[in-house]
Amino acid sequence: MSPSARAALVWVFSLVLLLNATPSGAADRTPKAPDRAQTPPGNAPGTENYRIGVGDVLNIEVVGRRDLSAQYTVAQDGVLFMPLTGGVPAEGKTAVELSADLARRLSLYDRDITQVNVSIAEFKSRRINVLGAVIHPGKFSFAQLPNIWDAIGEAGGPTEDANLSAVEVVPSDQSGGQTPQVVDVAAAVREGRVRSLDHLKPGDTVRVPKALPGTMPSNGLTGGASSSIFVFGAINRPGPLPVGGQTDLMSAIAQSGGPSPDANLSAVQIVRRTGPRAVHMKVNLNSYIDKAMISGNPPLMAGDTVFLPRQGTKGFLAVIRTLSPVLALASTVILIFRR
Repeated sequence: MSPSARAALVWVFSLVLLLNATPSGAADRTPKAPDRAQTPPGNAPGTENYRIGVGDVLNIEVVGRRDLSAQYTVAQDGVLFMPLTGGVPAEGKTAVELSADLARRLSLYDRDITQVNVSIAEFKSRRINVLGAVIHPGKFSFAQLPNIWDAIGEAGGPTEDANLSAVEVVPSDQSGGQTPQVVDVAAAVREGRVRSLDHLKPGDTVRVPKALPGTMPSNGLTGGASSSIFVFGAINRPGPLPVGGQTDLMSAIAQSGGPSPDANLSAVQIVRRTGPRAVHMKVNLNSYIDKAMISGNPPLMAGDTVFLPRQGTKGFLAVIRTLSPVLALASTVILIFRR
């Protein structure tokens, strides 16, 4: 990449980050009752209209009262309990609406309390179970309900022996006649229509089966694995990224739609296969954006796996626990592309 092209890319990428950033200014630092149009500090962009649900964990900051500021969990009846206020209905409210309600109630006990900031610490009311042949099976919380492919990606991706052509989706509530469905995710990935996959509902279970012994795993990502980079995590368009020549980390992220607003660019993870071994690299992309340090934007090789952790997480290795699942993920995608 020429110096002029690289400089232009840095400018564009920095602009994307700036537009995605949460505004912060003097008005944010001035204590006042939250307005309905404002987003309380700490809430990720895009969650302004999120309705609080049962089990959600909330960060509540009562400005000027550290003794009241803490994390609180919404009870099963949808009520939030905290000192002075007692039970406050929280289910169905946005963070802004709950902030205003708490500020009003607390001001009755202490008129110096004029501002309460509420943000979502854990979206437990929107949990999805991802089981079976994935890197890190378990329960995952989402601010925005994901589709099937996004849920599999949040679980680290499929394992080497996963059969993505027969993914089972079990609805959490089957009382209304809803029954488990089998979805051909492999075909959706092959045909480039993963964005059109159905979105899941809170409590749904995604089960990725293993391929039968002696059969070829059906993982669906056909076509040129040798010329692709795989980008997962807090990215707008996760999945394989075809590359025709040499590319670098920032270019790959930009071509994948740019980072999500909650991406942690200071702890980007890269896993590179070298024969039977894998090399893990942790990269601070912010050092390249802010200080033009070349080490913060390393060149990538075909077959690399890039993972952008979200703010507050410990990165890729904390998700997959060991290096062997990373090898399995890379092998899965390569097998998919060779089909």
